[in-house]
Amino acid sequence: MFYHEITVWTRGIIMDKEARDVANSLAQAARLEGRYTQFISDYVDAPDRTNCLIRKYARISDEDIKFRFIYENAHPDIVVLIEETLIKAVNFTRNTPPGEGVVVINTHRSPEYIWRFLPDPSKVKKLVCVDATTLASQSWIYEESLYELSQDRMSTEGSAERKQIGIGVAAPLIGAVAAATGIVKLDSLEKVVGDFDAVKRGVEGIVVKENPALVAVPA
Repeated sequence: MFYHEITVWTRGIIMDKEARDVANSLAQAARLEGRYTQFISDYVDAPDRTNCLIRKYARISDEDIKFRFIYENAHPDIVVLIEETLIKAVNFTRNTPPGEGVVVINTHRSPEYIWRFLPDPSKVKKLVCVDATTLASQSWIYEESLYELSQDRMSTEGSAERKQIGIGVAAPLIGAVAAATGIVKLDSLEKVVGDFDAVKRGVEGIVVKENPALVAVPA
């Protein structure tokens, strides 16, 4: 059975859109491929607060998704961290099945360096590092004025996006997830994201470390 739970960790308000775009774009692309999908935002962690930990969720399946009204992933096998300090903030693989997790982090650091900070390496099959901040076509949040920042960080339920979906650092992260997991095709992402060139840079810019404990030893 093809079934994946994607949990995107971020910080409230100031990095809300980036996480929302990652989960939403992956779900939309998978839906175009005929899969059952679900995108969840602003339920379990709402109301969010500036800089506080929050999550966005997506589910992708070949079969109808059960428990659609449980607004939290029970066993995420794909985890995305919008910025690198989140690796020390929470045990983000606590409910990940052992040896099945793919962790994608926005960082300029190497996977070997980041590996030492994983809360539970036994849960991780693959650690993926991508410098999404550098690969993005648009400036990272700290380079925006407070006025501009306030225009796209509105967390009002039912509101429409002012900017395109899948831009900024979200775009390379989306590409990194697609390249590392194969859960969606690039052709599908091109139809839903606002900055496909940055998605492709994310695909090309990943650096991967496999869990050495899970790598088969040649006979």
